[in-house]
This record gives sequence, C-alpha cells and structure tokens, in this order.
Amino acid sequence: MRPLPAVLAAALAATSLLPASALAEPDRSGKSTAATSGKATFYELRSGGGNCSYPSPPAGGLYVALSRREYRAAGACGGYLTVTGPRGSVQVKVVDQCPECPAGHIDLSRKAFARVAAPGRGMVGVTYRPAANPKLGRPLSFRVKEGSSQWWLALLVIDHGNPLASVEVKTAGGAWRKLARADYNYWVAESGAGQGPFSVRVTDTRGHRVTANRVRLAPGTVQRTTTKMY
Repeated sequence: MRPLPAVLAAALAATSLLPASALAEPDRSGKSTAATSGKATFYELRSGGGNCSYPSPPAGGLYVALSRREYRAAGACGGYLTVTGPRGSVQVKVVDQCPECPAGHIDLSRKAFARVAAPGRGMVGVTYRPAANPKLGRPLSFRVKEGSSQWWLALLVIDHGNPLASVEVKTAGGAWRKLARADYNYWVAESGAGQGPFSVRVTDTRGHRVTANRVRLAPGTVQRTTTKMY
C-alpha cells in the first residue's frame, strides 16, 4: 500500500465516517449481509497482487484494499464486494490491506473508483457489501510458495470467488491435513505434507467444498485446474 497523499489524509482526518461496522464475513447459508456505510479513496498497485499475494491484480483492474480490521488477517482475501457510490455500482476483488485505513474506509483501484464517482473528488461516501457467489468463469488455480518442500508447504488458492474457510491437503493413501492461513494469504503446513502430488480440498464461507487433484510440489508455478468452486 502506498501512503495517502497529505491532503487526502487531512481530509480523512477531518471527515466523520458514516456509521460503519466491520465487514461481516459471509455466512454458510448464502444469505446477504447488511451493507456497510463508509468512505472510498483510490490507489494503484505498483506490482504483484497486494497483501493477498496474488501474482497479479485482477485482469479487469477492479480491486480493493480493506482496513486491517476488515482484512481479517487475510480472511477476506479473494472475496468480492459490491460497492455503490454517487455514480453507480461496481464489483471488486479483495486483494490488499490498507493499514492506515480505519474500518469503513476502503481503498479502490482507480478504475473501480471511476465507476462509483468522479476521480477528481478523491474521497466519496459509499456503501459496500460482500458479493455472494460472484461469477468468475474460471476454475481454481494453485501456487506453491517459493521455499516449499516436503518439510514445509505454503499453498495459495486463486479464483475461488467467496472467501475461504479452510484448505486441506493429502497425498495418495494419506489422511486429510488442515492447513493454517497466514496473514499473507498462503495456507501453510509448518512441518510439510510430503512430496506430492497432492489432493487439495477447498471449502468457502458459503459452504461450497470441492477437491482438486494432482497439485504438484512445484514452487513458483501457477497450476491451473478444471475444478470450479460452484
């Protein structure tokens, strides 16, 4: 995240946010959660995919960074928000954290901001809510982090749509092993999970569960599958 420009930071400090609560995690029933009222600014990712560790920003350039509280130690990563402002609405992917933003202040990509307000305004009042089962049209991909081996494994899940609840792995003939989510959005087995290839079972916060097979221990490579979350 880049620091807010001084004039924008001053404006934020002087502007009272509309009543806002931390962004509620979507429940497993698939029901909509209440909208949050707050403020939006905009920024540009300089490289990579932000604190969520995605290899690149979304192809459409529509993304958002959340406050530390709403980022939930990467719990919001890969989910989508529907954001509504004076000009209209846009759906954006959560890819980053905005440490300097209070809860209720979201930092949109420039392109996304232009969908909801004139960019010259710099900051606008918006409402936003989690988007349930956003349409992706792409199957799951996985990326094994550099440094992974049979003794330490970190796995990134890409294109899952809803935020994730759990990720598990197993090798042929083995038992399912639950991974722990790191705040940079990789799922980690601190003592490793073997040499692979792995079956990976992914469960999202709306109850969808799928299994992708033959994910290789190939650090630094994005492995595309034919498995979709829903």
